[in-house]
Amino acid sequence: MRTERIRKLLQILSEGLMEREEVLRLAVLALVAGENLFIYGPTGTAKSMVARRLTLLLRDARTFEYLLGRFTTPEELFGPVSIARLRDEDRYERIVEGFLPAADIVFLDEIWNASSPILNTLLTAIQERRFRNGTEELLLPLKTVIGASGSPPPEDGTLQNIWDRFLIRLETGPVEEGEAFLRLILAPRTGETPDVPDGDRITPDELDEWRDGIDAVELTGDIQEFILDVRERITRHNQMQDENLPPIVVSDRRWKQIVNMLRTSAYLNDRNRVDVFDCILMRHCLWSRPAETEMINTIIEETLFRYSTSGRFDAEAFRQRLKRTVQELRAAAYEVHQETSEEPLEYRGEYYRVLDFVEDHLTLIWIGDFQNLRTEQATETDLFFYGDGEDYAYSERFPIRLIDPVTVEIADERFSVETVRIERDRERPVLITPEARSILRNDLETLRRETESVLDEIRQYREASSSEATQHLFVHRSWAGIVATGMDQAAQEFAALQLEIDDALRELD
Repeated sequence: MRTERIRKLLQILSEGLMEREEVLRLAVLALVAGENLFIYGPTGTAKSMVARRLTLLLRDARTFEYLLGRFTTPEELFGPVSIARLRDEDRYERIVEGFLPAADIVFLDEIWNASSPILNTLLTAIQERRFRNGTEELLLPLKTVIGASGSPPPEDGTLQNIWDRFLIRLETGPVEEGEAFLRLILAPRTGETPDVPDGDRITPDELDEWRDGIDAVELTGDIQEFILDVRERITRHNQMQDENLPPIVVSDRRWKQIVNMLRTSAYLNDRNRVDVFDCILMRHCLWSRPAETEMINTIIEETLFRYSTSGRFDAEAFRQRLKRTVQELRAAAYEVHQETSEEPLEYRGEYYRVLDFVEDHLTLIWIGDFQNLRTEQATETDLFFYGDGEDYAYSERFPIRLIDPVTVEIADERFSVETVRIERDRERPVLITPEARSILRNDLETLRRETESVLDEIRQYREASSSEATQHLFVHRSWAGIVATGMDQAAQEFAALQLEIDDALRELD
């Protein structure tokens, strides 16, 4: 099992590393995926130690490590020019053995200190794994480049080009937890390099075989939707933010590299398809400036929650099916006919008009007071009187009793309320034909079975995702909480749907 093997290697390589387990795990992921990793943070935070530990993962790994400065020369990175070949064969070639072009794993510290010519040569080597040595173009054995610095690059065009070649980006800081800090400062100076059994290390042939398996890992439709959702949320964020702030830019090349990383994560976790937990790793790849990390994390969290509810288990589609079936049920169980009725006419939006109460004034009653009238006994209620021009004249209280919806009794005398004729569609129950009843029952019972099946799938996925989050090689288990919350909401929505289906079945009976 690849997962247990990688887990064992990670456990060995993590010995003595305090609060750097995530960095080491993602470095392993980058190595197997053939992608590059950038670590930034203050000096003395184990950036170079992580890179050196990574070299222990491969059997017979050739490594190259260099601290770059303003005056670093090409010879220091790519090897010296061969004087013998230049003298004897008139060929300008470098001796690359022992230098970057011959290495499997490269660690470049303080990379932003390098000059533009160095960075331009590195750009081709890092991205395309190629290096021109004289007239010959070498295909580099390079598996991964780990870059390090105290910060991400300043926003310079040349630096941004090489910055984009580092897919995974991580920040490190001083050890925070007290117990880990004490273990760090009290640890002996010797024995810092773990002993990795040679038989447990990954061979070049295995790595090539794994790369073939990685390419075969499937991205299902729901995972493709997850990626599109993240991309669309980034676009919306860019459209809504202050125009003076730079947008979050993710190149097409980077998206393609992200998919390769997701496939690698799934493969190393012994799966043949990408899971939503693999997608959480995108949060390390989508930002360019540290100020963007919070927004990217929010986007991933929101997309993860949506995926866990409507993204993976779409209750709305079932709800629309139920709505259509209920409409068919009501069409079969009821016939529509029109009823005409006389109802009080609103006057000025807040009154009803009492007819013929007095000859020389308009008599009005508040709609609310009218609705509170009772048929059993009279209620003391205000009437409002308006004169010519419909100007308010006075008001007076009377004992008023409701006789019917449009008639009142005032001081033992009956008066009508001004009305309007209203026509409304009314449903009248009819006998459903046996054929229609059978079809509707079958539709509802099918929908009921399908929703129960989805509920079972939600329960199973919730359990599986909890286990996956606990066992995942590269994602912390705390992310399982978002998925669990989404699963619970999805389960509630489908349970509510089942109640609606049961109501429709009872109505059919």
